[in-house]
Amino acid sequence: MPSRFTRGALRVTTSLLLLGLLAACSEDETDTPPVPPVQPLPSCAAAPNTLRTINAIQGSGKLSPLADQLVSVRGVVTADFQADDQLKGFFIQQPDADKDPLTSDGLFVYAPGGADVKQGDYVQVSGKVVEFKSGSNEAERLTELTEVSAITVCGAGPRIAPQLIKLPLANKDALEASEGMLVAFNQTLTVSEVYQLGRYGELLLSAGGRLFQANNHPSAATPAEINAANALARIVLDDGRSIQNPKPIPYLSAADNSGTRRVGDTLNSVQGVLSWGADAFRVHPTVAPVFTASNPRPAAPLNVGGQIRASGLNVLNYFTTLGQRGANNEAEFQRQRAKLVETIIGLNADALGLMEIENNGTLALADLAAAVNAKLGAGTYAYIDAGKPGSDAITVAMLYKPAKLKPIGSPQVPNDPGFEVAGGLRPPVAQRFAALSNNGSFWLVVNHLKSKGSCPSAAGDVNLDQGQGCWNAARTTQATALKNWVATLSQQSGEADVLMVGDFNAYLNEDPIKTLETAGHEALLKRLPATERYTYVFSGESGALDHAFASSSLRSQISGVTVWHVNAEEPLVLDYNTEFKTDDRYAATPYRSSDHDPVLVGLNLNADAPVIAPSLNATLPSSGSVGSAVSISAISAQDGSALSVDWGDGTQESLALTASSASHTYAAAGNYTVSLVLSGAGGLSATRSATLTISAATPPASGAALFFSEYVEGSSNNKALEIYNPSSTAVDLSDYSVKLYSNGATTATQTQALSGSLAAGQTLVLVHAQFAGSVAGSVVSAVTNFNGDDALTLEYRAAVIDAIGQVGFDPGTEWKSGSHSTLNKTLRRKAGVVQGSVPPAAPASWDLSSEWELLDIDSFAGLGTR
Repeated sequence: MPSRFTRGALRVTTSLLLLGLLAACSEDETDTPPVPPVQPLPSCAAAPNTLRTINAIQGSGKLSPLADQLVSVRGVVTADFQADDQLKGFFIQQPDADKDPLTSDGLFVYAPGGADVKQGDYVQVSGKVVEFKSGSNEAERLTELTEVSAITVCGAGPRIAPQLIKLPLANKDALEASEGMLVAFNQTLTVSEVYQLGRYGELLLSAGGRLFQANNHPSAATPAEINAANALARIVLDDGRSIQNPKPIPYLSAADNSGTRRVGDTLNSVQGVLSWGADAFRVHPTVAPVFTASNPRPAAPLNVGGQIRASGLNVLNYFTTLGQRGANNEAEFQRQRAKLVETIIGLNADALGLMEIENNGTLALADLAAAVNAKLGAGTYAYIDAGKPGSDAITVAMLYKPAKLKPIGSPQVPNDPGFEVAGGLRPPVAQRFAALSNNGSFWLVVNHLKSKGSCPSAAGDVNLDQGQGCWNAARTTQATALKNWVATLSQQSGEADVLMVGDFNAYLNEDPIKTLETAGHEALLKRLPATERYTYVFSGESGALDHAFASSSLRSQISGVTVWHVNAEEPLVLDYNTEFKTDDRYAATPYRSSDHDPVLVGLNLNADAPVIAPSLNATLPSSGSVGSAVSISAISAQDGSALSVDWGDGTQESLALTASSASHTYAAAGNYTVSLVLSGAGGLSATRSATLTISAATPPASGAALFFSEYVEGSSNNKALEIYNPSSTAVDLSDYSVKLYSNGATTATQTQALSGSLAAGQTLVLVHAQFAGSVAGSVVSAVTNFNGDDALTLEYRAAVIDAIGQVGFDPGTEWKSGSHSTLNKTLRRKAGVVQGSVPPAAPASWDLSSEWELLDIDSFAGLGTR
């Protein structure tokens, strides 16, 4: 635990009981052994304060009746945790136990300076009685002795036998009378939570096996009954330390990076001192706990049979844009990718739905696919290009094996406000596949419903937690939109076989799951034994947030289902992150590659007649301005008879089937839905659509003729920008500014307001403070602190009139088109360019070769002489 139990954003551990524990709650929670014969105690010096017994200090309630009083007390040292990285104190217990079951005989002595005492000493301690608060519960505190003025070792004390405690407890306050005492749990206890092991050195233990979430429980008990029993079946196993990020991490199964401690592992007994901290009773062991690896790591998923394997995997914010939701830096990203690659290889799915991947077109998706193929061989996996679905920062995506499956038609993405989440629209993505072996086809639909976190604050909000986590109403709305859309997909395509996978953020017995079940979709996890239906562990409770659903026609074609438990049961400290890891146990294995376990389904598809459906890919624009052309690029149309585009402003046009691009100029600002449609035989069609935001144009006023004429991104800090005045008159520079947007930022990282005037035909050069060259009249500016992946804008009266790169988008390491690149290069505007231009917004591509000449690194001899 951290010093004096200060935890900041502590994750309070809670737990649940299995059905067998519900009836056991009436059992006695303690079993005190017979009191040994009384032996003479060593004599002590006269007490400097009023001498009190420990049970008198503890009192019969939660708080001491002697709080804030100076006392002296005597007892036997039962546990010594005085080291600087420990609790900075020791526990004592009076050897002559009283007969009052409501008072404790043990007490913690906080002595940060250290004292020459050891376990078994009979000591006299003088100090102040304090109720130490370390959690959010005002009434729950640790009674302790602090501000210690004197400690005397009187001699060797008698042996203190541990008080026997048995879970489940009789009531929630049962342990108060044992606070500070030496205790033992002589029963099988199961590890139910490992989340805080690396951070605070603690585990959550429970009686009766692992604890299940109330809405995912294997029993028929009500959630209220489960929650009530749950609170009585748990105890925290701490490590006697006060530091954060302990080194070595306690309780792992091995000293190297193969070590783990999994939910489901067991102990036959625990002995230590009972304390209170951070809203939980906890045992600091005095005897090293001995674990049994009752739930060993699975090397591979269980066999699901079938000709086709389909899976869903949450990839825990796989972002190629660093410093956003996922990896903070390149080192973390490499670690994250390596673990996910091993997970994907181990799943060996023929069709794989991904959740929580960056919504940056296909950049993150293509990167992950390339990494997997680098290990398995080129072309082992391909990805489905669904563009940029919705507007949320994360999206869902698909990988598939071309050697096993063929996509039929194009991916489908609904434009339905029912899929709204806090970050924008997060719709599902569907793709129809056919097995190459027999043409058996099915729809794979990948989903990610709204999470249970970040609860609304308004009183009476329907999305407040009413027993199914926050945002249950929103998830149910999403589930309703999903079932309706899937029904439409089936009706329009004639394909009734549908497999839905994903992170539904709902447990098995919650409303969103019931909504899909009532529409005829089978929750496949219910085919598993009740105690195996989990993919996630939260606050000590196991349950399933990740699911697979089979439509009624597909049910008989399901050969098996399993959950590969490689993530949820593993300690957080084993993941790819590097922060808070003084003892870094990272390994490039599937284990803790994410926080969700993947679901794997086997399919024996019925043979079908071959289906030829139109297939359409394209990159659609997302923004533009009035009077400037926007373009659809990278059009690829196959197996269709007619190609057309509806620009959403009343303009429709037919395109040649071989067209690779299309452009349009809008006359008015607004939001427009652009739809590219490829029609085919039998009423089948493929559509790519996107919402396009057109902003009002800001026509350049007189004098707004400047533009970037040279860009230097050289070695070290050799960085510079040249701005040119092509007009015939001097320009007042006070109307202009240059802005730097780093790493895909949407707000300026640096701004340089210009001043003075620039004569006709002359240049202004901005340079880095450590620029190695020499340019007469140059200005040192922080906007030149750019890298090859950053964007720069030139603005006239707050209107962007020229830009290098695309604001709000991070291309990775460089802006690139063909052989042209902004990384470690000099770019010079071509002679025919006489005004600035703004690249189209991502995901449309920026062809920098059309206006810029490429020069070698550190070519800046021509700076200042356009």
